[in-house]
Amino acid sequence: MAVEWLAQVILPWVLAGVMLALGMSLTGEDFRRIWKHPRRVVLGLAMQMLALPLLAWVLVLLLPLSPMAAAGLLLVSLVPGGATSNMFSYLVQGDLALSVSLTAIAALLVPFTLPLVMGWNFQLLGLAAQGFALSYWQTVGQLLLVTLVPALAGMLLRRMSREATISDWLPRVRLFTGVAMVGIVVTLFLAYHNRLPALISIETLAVLMLCMLAMLLGHRVSRRLGLPLDSVRAITVEVGVQNAGVAMMVAFAIMQLPQLGLVPLLYGLLMNVPVFLWVFFCLWRDRQMVTIAERS
Repeated sequence: MAVEWLAQVILPWVLAGVMLALGMSLTGEDFRRIWKHPRRVVLGLAMQMLALPLLAWVLVLLLPLSPMAAAGLLLVSLVPGGATSNMFSYLVQGDLALSVSLTAIAALLVPFTLPLVMGWNFQLLGLAAQGFALSYWQTVGQLLLVTLVPALAGMLLRRMSREATISDWLPRVRLFTGVAMVGIVVTLFLAYHNRLPALISIETLAVLMLCMLAMLLGHRVSRRLGLPLDSVRAITVEVGVQNAGVAMMVAFAIMQLPQLGLVPLLYGLLMNVPVFLWVFFCLWRDRQMVTIAERS
C-alpha cells in the first residue's frame, strides 16, 4: 500500500518539481537561440520523436520480448529528455542551451504524442484486445499537470523574481528533486526487485541496446551533418537519455500497471552505465586534446 501511494501520489509531485526546476532554468535567450540555429533543434527533435520510437520497434521485432516488456520499452522511447539529460549535457560540456531547449519543446509535445502513439502500440502488440488502453484526454490532462504546467510556472517564477533569488533557490530545488527522484527509483526497485527481470536477461539487453544505439545514432547523424562538437554531444545525450520518471508515472500512476513499469524502472537504473562511460570517455578525450595542444 505504501509503495502504491509512493508511485501514484509522490512520483507525480516529484516529477512536477523537476519540471518546475527546468522552467526556472529557462531564459528568453534559450528560445531565441532556437531561431538562430533551427537546424540543430529540428534534428534533435526528429531524432527524439521519430527515430527513437522506430529504433525501439526494431528492437521489439528482433528480440523475443513479452508483449508487456515490449510495451514498456516502447513507452520509454516516447518520453525523450528530462532534467537528467540536461545534467549529462553539462558534464560532457555539450551545448546546454540546445539540450534545455530540446527538453522544453519535448515537454510541450509529449503530453499529446505519448498517449496517442502508445495507444497505437498497444493495438500493434495485441494488448488492446486484452483491455490495455490509455484514455487519451485524461492522460493528456495528467501529463500536462505534471510536465508543462510546472515548467511554465517555473518560467513565470523566474520572470517575476530577481536573478539573485533564482540563482540562490534553483540549486536547492534541483538537489531536492534529484535526491527525491533517486529515492523513489531505489524504493520502487526494492519493492519490485522480485518481479524485475534478472540482471542477465533479454529485457536488460533491450534496455542497454536502446540507450547505446540511440546515443550512437544521435552522435553519428549529428557528426555527419557537420554540427559543432558541443551540439553533437548535446544531441547524443538528448537522444540517448530518456525521461524514465514520466514513463514510470504513466505505468504506475496513470494506468496503475506495475508490470508495465518494470522495464522503464530497469531503464532508469541501467541507462546510467553506458551514459557515464561515455561521459568519462569525453572527459578523458578532452584532457588528451589539451595535453596535445600544450605540447605543440
